[in-house]
Amino acid sequence: MVEIIDSLGAEVFKQQFADSPQLLAFLEANFTGAERAAVRQQLFNSTDESAYSLRQWVESLRTVRAWLDARGLEMSLEDELGYVCCAGEAAGAGANLTHLPTLVADMLESYGCERAEPRTKV
Repeated sequence: MVEIIDSLGAEVFKQQFADSPQLLAFLEANFTGAERAAVRQQLFNSTDESAYSLRQWVESLRTVRAWLDARGLEMSLEDELGYVCCAGEAAGAGANLTHLPTLVADMLESYGCERAEPRTKV
């Protein structure tokens, strides 16, 4: 978690995630550690290039993951980020007036996700 706090700054981190242990747990489980540096950077870059906060991105990724889990599907975290990015871009110029997790949920219900595959048993 230190690398995320260092990247964002402690104050921004607290502001966006202090009230949500679920989002913190998701962020830590999926974006911490040296082995996840590239996907963590992809998340930060995607957030910086969009009209949405990091919190909305993480909420959206949780929405994607819950949708996949409910259907016994999976896809890479990179593809999940791509899906959220696509949903944000689909909102167009009015993006700053829209809640990204709701956009993502609506897209999943309307269009599904073609990159999702049946979950492999471990």
